[in-house]
Amino acid sequence: MDSERLIALEAHYNAMAATFATKADIEALRAEMHKMSADTHKWMVASLIGLFIGFGGLGITLSQILKPTVQAATQMSTQPPQPIIIYLPQPVPTPGAPQK
Repeated sequence: MDSERLIALEAHYNAMAATFATKADIEALRAEMHKMSADTHKWMVASLIGLFIGFGGLGITLSQILKPTVQAATQMSTQPPQPIIIYLPQPVPTPGAPQK
């Protein structure tokens, strides 16, 4: 009975042994994982550089947009306000009214 059981276990082990990873398989997996890690690292660094450039450009753009309003406010404070002139038309004389 024990020998039958041992034979069954050996058969089961022999069937599984064909699927075990060899040292070459593990090295190939390690190399592939290292390559994937390096590719991911490159993408992260490139994305980070792109974000810095994008936010830097956004900051420069906003500072340029806001700069003219600051200059206009300083120019308005140094110059006195211009007077408002309203021109009224001359009254048209009516035919029956006495002239001066």
